[in-house]
Amino acid sequence: MPISVTFVLGKKESYFFNTPKHWAWHNLPSDIEALFTQTPAIQDVIELALGNNGTYFVSYRDHGGKILCKHYNLPNALTSWLYCSNAGIIRDLSSLSITLGPYDSYYAWDSSSASWSNLPPKLEKSILNRLETQDVLQTTWKANGAEAPSFCLHLFPSHPNAYILITTGGKAFSNLPEFTWPDYNKIAPAFPSFTQTRSPIPPIPQPPPMRPQLQYTQQSSQQTIPQQRPNCCPNNTHMGQYNCCPQQTTHSAPYRISPAFVNALGAPLAQTGPFNTPTSTQYNVSGSNANMGGPVYR
Repeated sequence: MPISVTFVLGKKESYFFNTPKHWAWHNLPSDIEALFTQTPAIQDVIELALGNNGTYFVSYRDHGGKILCKHYNLPNALTSWLYCSNAGIIRDLSSLSITLGPYDSYYAWDSSSASWSNLPPKLEKSILNRLETQDVLQTTWKANGAEAPSFCLHLFPSHPNAYILITTGGKAFSNLPEFTWPDYNKIAPAFPSFTQTRSPIPPIPQPPPMRPQLQYTQQSSQQTIPQQRPNCCPNNTHMGQYNCCPQQTTHSAPYRISPAFVNALGAPLAQTGPFNTPTSTQYNVSGSNANMGGPVYR
């Protein structure tokens, strides 16, 4: 399962933003930048995390669709969970998500398990209150999975006051440094609504309602007008780079954000606010529930 949205901030004004339709990056480590310029081109970036002291993790699909990853200087506890004393990573790279924080803190999870270390005490307490059982290979959340974290939270070690919180309804609350606003303003209007599955994995975009197929009868045979695949990018690419067609989930149930889980973070949430769109913005996309980059506090 591709991760539908990714927001990463690093040092020296480095960042990477990724949504189902757009991605943008600036001043990333050379090993990661090389992925975007290599030939043949990669299909998609599934996950990218930046930490202190050059730490990073990136997973991606190459031109043939094979899922690969690179990492450097990860916390020891995270490395142990990823490899579990094996020669290679045993976690599900198609659903693996990692958030890196200061002092070797992290939160990581895939389709079957989760791992964390050195989280803020209130946040860890909130997670433990929702945990039913956990071992090396399996994490089980209370209420048949309904208590699994049901939103995307992006924290940034290099910018302690910055965050992006996206609910399953597609609403985004953010406080980002100004140098990211031009790219964020292009991406935020296209945030999809999300569906939270009964697993400790990130929410994924809701499949759009299927358009009815028009059928015509001609010479005693039925002819169906072909449809464009849902969630795919438009054929014209004059608006920039695209990475398309996130996979859809089945047997899913929607969950809303848990107020107790948000309160444990201890950070004020921004409210939907006016656009901070620069005059050089080239995209004109509508339909957003997100505020545009700058801090607007409740």
